[in-house]
Amino acid sequence: MEHRRREPAPGVFRLVLPLPFPGLDRVNAYLLDEESGATLVDSGIYDPSREDGGWSDLVAALRACGRGVEDLRRLILTHTHIDHYGFVGRLKEEFGCEVWMHTNADQELDVLRDPQSAAEKLRKALSQHGVDEEDLDELTQFEDWRRFVSGIVEADRWVTGGESLAIGDRTWDIVHTPGHARSHICVFNERDSILLSGDHLLGSITPHIDFERDSDEDPLGLFLESLQKVERLDPQMVLPGHGRPFDEGAERARVVERHHDRRLGAILQVVRKEPHTANEITDEIFGGTLLNFQRRLALGEALAHLTYLMKRGEVDTERRDDGHILYRKVSRHRRSDDE
Repeated sequence: MEHRRREPAPGVFRLVLPLPFPGLDRVNAYLLDEESGATLVDSGIYDPSREDGGWSDLVAALRACGRGVEDLRRLILTHTHIDHYGFVGRLKEEFGCEVWMHTNADQELDVLRDPQSAAEKLRKALSQHGVDEEDLDELTQFEDWRRFVSGIVEADRWVTGGESLAIGDRTWDIVHTPGHARSHICVFNERDSILLSGDHLLGSITPHIDFERDSDEDPLGLFLESLQKVERLDPQMVLPGHGRPFDEGAERARVVERHHDRRLGAILQVVRKEPHTANEITDEIFGGTLLNFQRRLALGEALAHLTYLMKRGEVDTERRDDGHILYRKVSRHRRSDDE
C-alpha cells in the first residue's frame, strides 16, 4: 500500500491503514506532532494473514509524516474495537509509549480476554430473541477477535472525559462520546475547531450501535446524547476513523440523528399491529438475505433500537410459549394509564 503525506491541519497527520475486511478496507489513525515527540490517536489493526501483521504499513505511514515508531510518546485510543486497538500491545511493549483509554475500556477488553464467555452470553441472548438454533453457531463465532490484536494491554492513564493535554501550540480536550462503544472518546481542539471523531461521527456511513448484553444501558440513547455534544462543539473540521475528513460536524450529527429517528419509526410500524421477535423485526427492516456477519450487526442494531423504544414507553415485551421475547407497540391509551 502506498503511503503519502496527508496533513489536514498543520502538525496533524492522517495515516490511512489497510483493513482485511470486504466493504471496510481502510481505517484512519492520526499523528499529532510536536518537537519533543508525537502522539498517535488509534493504531490500526493486526492482520494475521500478513507475515508482519501489517506493521510495515504503520511504519511507512509514520515515515511519510517524517516520524518513526520510536518517536511515539503517547497513544490515545478512541475505543477498543480491533481496527483501532490492534497494534497497541506491540507499541506499548516495544516502545513504552503511554496509553490513554476511557475507564469503560477495561470492561470492554473482557471480550478479548475471554471471548468464549462473550460468545455464550450472545448465544443466550440471540436464542431468546428468536434466532434459530442452527444459526447460533455461525452468528456467535465473530466474538473471538484475539487474532486481530498484537496483545492485550490496559491504560497507563484512564480518562473519563474532560481532560486536556497540550501538544505543540494546541490544547486538545477529551470528550466522552459513548454509543458506538461504551469507552468511545473524541479529541477536540477548540481554537481550530478540529474534532478527531473516531467512529462516533463518520462522513458517509453511520456507525454500528450494538445492544448491551450485561447491563441496563441504552446504547442508542447514549449515542444520540453524544451526537448532541458534537452539535454543541460545532466542529468545522472532522477527522473520522474511516473515510475522508469533512466539514460542518454539527450538520452531519443532525443527519445521523434523523437516520435513527427514521429507523425507530420503521420498527414501530413493524410491531404496530402484532408483536414480533427481534429476529423477525430484523428481517423486516434489513432484509432476510444478509451474510452472517452482516446479520449479526443488523440484529445488534435492531435490539439497540428496541431497547431505546422500551425505555421511553413506546414498546413493551411478552413471552411466547417457546420462551422467545416478543415486542409490541404500546397503545397511547395504555401509556396514558401507566402515566
